[in-house]
Amino acid sequence: MPSEMAKTGNHSLPDIEFLRRRVEYLERTNQWHSYAMDVLGSMTAIFGDNQRNRDTLSILRNAHECIGRIISFDEAGYYTVDDESSFHLSYVQPNGAEARIDAEVEVFIRNGMFSWAINQNHPVCLPSRDRQSTIILHVISTRTRIRGMFAGRLLEEQAGTTESALKLLSIVLFNTAYALESAALYSLMDQQQRTLKKITERQSQELVHQYSHDLLTNLPNRVLFVDRLEQLIARRSTRDAHLAVILLDVDNFKRVNDSLGHKAGDLLIKRLGTELRNSFLTEEISRRFDLEPASITLSRLGGDEFGLILEGIDSLDLVVRAVQYLIDLISREHEIEGHQVFLTCSVGISVFPYDGDDADTLIKNADAAMYDAKQRGRNSFQFYTKDINSQTYRQLILENELVKALAREEFEIYYQPQVELDTGRVVGAEALLRWRHPEKGIQPPANFIAIAEETGLIEGLGLWVIQQVCEDLYRLGGDGNGQPRIAINLSARQFRQADLVDQYRTVIRETGIDPGKLELELTESTIMKDIDIAVGMFQQLHALGVRLAIDDFGTGYSSLNNLKHFPIDTLKIDRSFVRDIPGDNDDSAIVTAIVAMAKSLQLEVVAEGVESREQLEFLRRLGCEIVQGYYYSEPLPFDDFRKLLNGWTVEA
Repeated sequence: MPSEMAKTGNHSLPDIEFLRRRVEYLERTNQWHSYAMDVLGSMTAIFGDNQRNRDTLSILRNAHECIGRIISFDEAGYYTVDDESSFHLSYVQPNGAEARIDAEVEVFIRNGMFSWAINQNHPVCLPSRDRQSTIILHVISTRTRIRGMFAGRLLEEQAGTTESALKLLSIVLFNTAYALESAALYSLMDQQQRTLKKITERQSQELVHQYSHDLLTNLPNRVLFVDRLEQLIARRSTRDAHLAVILLDVDNFKRVNDSLGHKAGDLLIKRLGTELRNSFLTEEISRRFDLEPASITLSRLGGDEFGLILEGIDSLDLVVRAVQYLIDLISREHEIEGHQVFLTCSVGISVFPYDGDDADTLIKNADAAMYDAKQRGRNSFQFYTKDINSQTYRQLILENELVKALAREEFEIYYQPQVELDTGRVVGAEALLRWRHPEKGIQPPANFIAIAEETGLIEGLGLWVIQQVCEDLYRLGGDGNGQPRIAINLSARQFRQADLVDQYRTVIRETGIDPGKLELELTESTIMKDIDIAVGMFQQLHALGVRLAIDDFGTGYSSLNNLKHFPIDTLKIDRSFVRDIPGDNDDSAIVTAIVAMAKSLQLEVVAEGVESREQLEFLRRLGCEIVQGYYYSEPLPFDDFRKLLNGWTVEA
């Protein structure tokens, strides 16, 4: 091997041949870089001309011309992706063997290499089937979407097929992907414009109808309802001409969708729309209420909500009779796909000009009245009043505050001791939620639980409660005080949670507490709504090892036959029966019967609301095991409850 350096005296000089080769290499490299820049400069052709003539074939042809100047492929094919994510060979190198490159790609598809190459952002070099050539795969993609795949065959390593050449290949294909993206966008826009033009020219009447009518019931939608109301208001020259805006909402319609499916729910809404149309937009309405069908606007406003506008009304009595007829029409059994479904509805009414001078105000106030009807028990109607509006506003503010309160950790658990009468020991406590409102101070559950239940916030709130109680139980056990049993109230909505048991299992496992120290309380009315579901849920909860109690016993409609199916441990006598004992004979008889029944079923009895010595002694004589109430202690924050346990003295 010739020496790269020649020595002269004490110095080493570069070999002339080495310098010559070095200069040639640098010149070739410089020429290659200049050539690469020229190729990149010509890449704008990929994006088509100024006339938006950006078809896929033109883009791929231009892209291939650029690539051919970088790497001399023996064969090359370009695949594109359709709307169903399938790859199709859209362009092949002229004079190339299409079937051969396609066959190579088919092999890669079968062995999974094609799918693997899709997820790579660089050239993938793979041996061909005969091992005589190399197949280069390179995905054609933007940063967000795959547009296709390039496949090229090299019979042998070509001059210029260097790392730099492959980088240029990536750049060209990257720009090709954006060109295809742009072409698809222009194609979509052109298609939309053609479709819009076709609708405008041939189907304008149908388009207007669809815009203004509900597709399911073919009744006017909210857009037309509001427009019609605005027109009627504008035509009223005097405030003596009255309009009634009536909003109807089907009660608990979500249960129909949840139990029978959305298809059955849509069918029911469609039938309700037909019945309303056949009742209110026919001559029969004239005979009943002296209202012309032309003076009535019936609309489906969305979901399970319908709207009525009655114009030219002479008295509120007429509105009341029409609304009651509406409620009677809806509130009955309806047969849907072989199932009998009993519906009720709530109705809100606002009257022009008393309850508003514009459409938005009248609709908003009728909606507030409808909400008030639901709050009052459903299956009824309410006229709007200013007081309703203020209540609705306060309700909205409270909902927003509740959401923030959970995030800000403004809630706190108070514990009310439960005392065993035979021993005088504190054997348990009921966990009672309090909201430490930043402005209003401590808020009891009665001020916010109903709202949390209705809005669904109760699910997140309930999970926070079980986590906090389990952590407090762990802290009590860690202090050496022994762990009293803690009772937690479950709301009706929590009881219907599909993941409730899994949540509780996770919390119990993570905190490491004894599940037997937890007692879950459900009201009698909640579990009696659906016996079969309640029994199943009770069995799942019981399998966790927790205790189960029926709260407010005596206020519902359970029977001994029902109770024997539940794996319950405790009955809690409602405070409404304890309040007047022993003075009230009826309450005394009820409490006596509950205690006797519990003992016959071998259930523990807890009496709530004990506040006097007389109540205590009466319950002691009956054999009631445990009492809870202000006689012993009010609900306490955790630290105070722990102090009470430490300093508790037995009371005979």
